[in-house]
Amino acid sequence: MHVIWKRPDGFLNAQPEEFRRVSLSGGAQLWLHRSDTEWYPFQVSGDWAGQDETMRLNRMVNLLDRDDTDWIRFLERESDTGEGSQPVPSVLGSPNSIIEWLESLKAVVKGNTWEAEIMTNALGDVQGRIRKLCN
Repeated sequence: MHVIWKRPDGFLNAQPEEFRRVSLSGGAQLWLHRSDTEWYPFQVSGDWAGQDETMRLNRMVNLLDRDDTDWIRFLERESDTGEGSQPVPSVLGSPNSIIEWLESLKAVVKGNTWEAEIMTNALGDVQGRIRKLCN
């Protein structure tokens, strides 16, 4: 399994106005497609589970510039418990499982040095948001 970055310069003849930029903790800016939040900007590949993992990862990355309410709604949907039924830490069961999964993805990012750094920063920023909400 590995994680690759689908850079905006090769994304279906897209125009710059179709993207928004998100600042990452490492100082880089990640371009996110405005409407394709499940299949862009990253791809997890290697087996059949890659499609579900790709969508899950991209949903979280696309939340990086959103407020806590959007994150809580996402985490509640991921838990299948229904919105508002439990506080976030209980909804997740163990936020560590998502954080550990993201950490495992950091070990399999593929690309040149700056691509790998941007992907690793994005994964770390997602982990940070989840930690913030669940602690």
